[in-house]
Amino acid sequence: MYYLGIDPGKDKCGLALVDDTGKVITQKIVSSRDLIAEIKGICKTDEVKLIIGDGTTSEKFLALLKEIDLPIEIVTESYSTLEAKDLYFEENGYGWQILLPKGLRSIRRPLDDYAARILVDRYLKANRN
Repeated sequence: MYYLGIDPGKDKCGLALVDDTGKVITQKIVSSRDLIAEIKGICKTDEVKLIIGDGTTSEKFLALLKEIDLPIEIVTESYSTLEAKDLYFEENGYGWQILLPKGLRSIRRPLDDYAARILVDRYLKANRN
């Protein structure tokens, strides 16, 4: 089974395809207007569950996602960007920013793809037996 995390946004969306062991297959940031086409390109099998955050733009995208005919789960998006920032630094290193307090560390790229991974991780943790 695969899980496609979707961090929906007004202009861009984060996507992260993860297998049931938690291994990341792919992650990227796409334009919101290209979201459905990107998902169709990623989901070559029907063994994919869509995991979407419950943020302010999720209602708009839920209606669009229903046309894909894959199961959809909604998870809380609260603090996912903060967790995404931590995950980014864990995987890419802190560099000189290790000297700064955590709240002052900055990243010069959007983190929507990492936030999508956080959403999948939350779903997997909540549904492990």
